[in-house]
Amino acid sequence: MRRWTLAPLVLAAALVACGGGAATGDRPSEIAASPARGAEVTAATVAPVVPVAAATTIPTAALPSEAPLPVVPPSAVPSPSATTGTGGEVGARGPIEVSRGPGDRRELAFTFDCGGHAGPTREILEILREADVSVTFFMIGDWVRAYPDLARDIAARHELAHHSDRHPDYPSLTDAQIIADLEAGERTFLEVTGRATRPLWRAPSGARDDRVLAAAARAGWPVHVFWTQERNARGELVTGDSGDWRPFTPQQVANNLDLAAELGNGVITVSHCDSEQTRLVLRESLEAIKARGLRIVTVSELLR
Repeated sequence: MRRWTLAPLVLAAALVACGGGAATGDRPSEIAASPARGAEVTAATVAPVVPVAAATTIPTAALPSEAPLPVVPPSAVPSPSATTGTGGEVGARGPIEVSRGPGDRRELAFTFDCGGHAGPTREILEILREADVSVTFFMIGDWVRAYPDLARDIAARHELAHHSDRHPDYPSLTDAQIIADLEAGERTFLEVTGRATRPLWRAPSGARDDRVLAAAARAGWPVHVFWTQERNARGELVTGDSGDWRPFTPQQVANNLDLAAELGNGVITVSHCDSEQTRLVLRESLEAIKARGLRIVTVSELLR
């Protein structure tokens, strides 16, 4: 599979320009002085152009043998082209899509999409606290308005990124509607948590194209964070999508996360804060990732 590599300083420029940085220590909600400021920045990976016709089913190699028949998941949404720039020009030159971080550090970015119901979110947060890890939560405005206390608890320890205001299908919206939805969500995040999400975002259901990414970049979100999809050493296509939004067993979800972690440095995974399967296996999955010698970090930390 053909892949592109980001030019040095591109991601750092986007994060610094939008006030982002690595969330560190006991208060990752505070924006720390990023090592990327005037320092070395390692390249990250962006997804290539894939024709829409290529989106069929989730790769069966990424699923345990007891998985149900595959359907088309968000992971199969084709990746649009991504434009790379240099320095502070990144916002003007176009969007960046990241699906994997640098390969020179033993780190994995664990991310959650926060929508639907609150369900097991409180226990998920407690498991993350006990494991002493900070991760990135991609927030939806509707969810934050429905569960403001939980949203504030997330913001107190974890990194926030944007996942839309009302989870619409962005490709079916006009540019103005996309921007309006992103800005409405950001107002909610600021009002409820006091935290901004720029420049990191993830399209609802992963549905995006070049036009959608360009509109989001103009609104201040130039870095679209997807999840890793690559072949492992056995030639199997593996996805960082845990599949916890599907009718999988908890063990299948744990197996998918382990297959993703097996890919090694720079992997980005995605789970969901309303998933009961994730709640049941999160503790053992975090332990298994750490046992591989991988440090669990936020997206900003991974891309620093």
